[in-house]
Amino acid sequence: MDPSYEFLREALRPERWQRLQQVLDSRLGSVRVVVENVHDPHNLSAVLRSAEALGVQHVHVVEAASGFGISRRITRGAHKWLTVHRHQEFGACAGVLRDAGFRLYAAMLQPGAVPLEAVPVADPVALVLGNEHAGVSAEAVAGCDGCYTIPMTGFVQSFNISVAAAVSLYSVTTRARALRADGGRLSEPDRQAVLESWLPKSLRCGRRVVRTGRGRLEP
Repeated sequence: MDPSYEFLREALRPERWQRLQQVLDSRLGSVRVVVENVHDPHNLSAVLRSAEALGVQHVHVVEAASGFGISRRITRGAHKWLTVHRHQEFGACAGVLRDAGFRLYAAMLQPGAVPLEAVPVADPVALVLGNEHAGVSAEAVAGCDGCYTIPMTGFVQSFNISVAAAVSLYSVTTRARALRADGGRLSEPDRQAVLESWLPKSLRCGRRVVRTGRGRLEP
């Protein structure tokens, strides 16, 4: 670990370091979420908060024409613990995920769509959610390995995107933890990278220490 990060680690209170390790141990590398062209910052922020709460580290955002925005009032700081990947179009996002070994499933009612509980978790999986009005785009659906639906028994046949994300991620993360031999956890290199992104955020002076390289340990 770089001396600056080691300095931050040594400066943390023991209980804070223990908490970081506890959360990091629960972080998933085999489940990701893709949010495509969401217009309302409140909806996007709610998805980020749900992802963080359920232990999903990586969120991919395909940006709407209006750009990427979040509401800190909604995220309550959850966004700063996530690794957010920004993409200008879905094809680039899908390429990155496929290169990393992910299969993509879109939350969209289409012929052949499977129920949420049938989305496979044996391989790394990315759930793709669309915007508030049109859902997942035709381009994105065509670029996915399949589609899934959330079974409903009421008169209403759709959820708000933030609710759909929370329900979907709960199902998939629970099954990934239970069914995968590795529990779906982060790889060791990813774990190290995430820890180094968290340490500067865990102390008031953390970012300045890393930026200036002034972390020093006594011999």
